[in-house]
Amino acid sequence: MTSTDEKELMEKLSNPATQRKAFEQVVRQYSEPLYWQVRRIVLSHEDANDVMQNTFLKAWNHIDSFQGESKIFTWLSRIAINESLDHLRRNNHPT
Repeated sequence: MTSTDEKELMEKLSNPATQRKAFEQVVRQYSEPLYWQVRRIVLSHEDANDVMQNTFLKAWNHIDSFQGESKIFTWLSRIAINESLDHLRRNNHPT
């Protein structure tokens, strides 16, 4: 994604009229790379899917607090890693 595309997507995410459609684009665009990042941590496909769902839910619930200080993928990645580690802790897996 070019910086122009990233900037345009950020503008759409910050506009309530285009936010939902823009977030759908974020989910489509970043699901696969995030999935594999999560999968390396939690190992199980089912667990990775649960973590991904939690990641995007958390991102959607906090989209208004995202200020664009990092790239969208970086922000999502941090959420996904934290969700993965929380998942391991909740299920008593050693980290």
